[in-house]
Amino acid sequence: MKVEPLRVLVVEDDFFTAESLSREIRAEGDTVVGPFADVHEAIQLAGLVQAAILDVWVQDETSFVVADSLVYHGIPFVFLTGSDPQLIPARFSDRHTYTKPGPVAPLLHDWHQQHRAIVPPDDDCMEAIVIEMMRRARHLIPDKASADRLVEGALLRAIAETGQGRMEGDVRAQLLTFLDNEYRQCAKLCLQ
Repeated sequence: MKVEPLRVLVVEDDFFTAESLSREIRAEGDTVVGPFADVHEAIQLAGLVQAAILDVWVQDETSFVVADSLVYHGIPFVFLTGSDPQLIPARFSDRHTYTKPGPVAPLLHDWHQQHRAIVPPDDDCMEAIVIEMMRRARHLIPDKASADRLVEGALLRAIAETGQGRMEGDVRAQLLTFLDNEYRQCAKLCLQ
């Protein structure tokens, strides 16, 4: 099975560590969201990524509020720390912690494994793809009716693209992209 690239949120306040992490993540074929040196900026995107790496201490704050948001959205993440791992609250005991500095390859392997565990194994099954879209939409917008409208909008876009002969390749990836675009468009309309 082909491993799909992940959108990886990076929360790290040390410039050189953040740059090194970002470079290694991109070299593995994944996309970096950030890096962010502020937990309040990072939390805004917690529901729009597929994985995250969180430095435990970011400036004078912990990244636990971002971790809580990622848990809420069902997004896999790992902690990266130069501090004592015992500082991490018990509610995150099932999350992996890596010591910095260190290579990113084990982190990426960890994320891809976690991501595959939450994605239905039959990527070609349209029912599984729509269920994944619904789950993701409900993480983006807690209101069920609004989330369903997001999925409907993405599916209508896919139908239009299919009618024009532009739906080729990885249908799952295209549908999830349509869903993300639909979410961004709705957010843009709400802010106008």
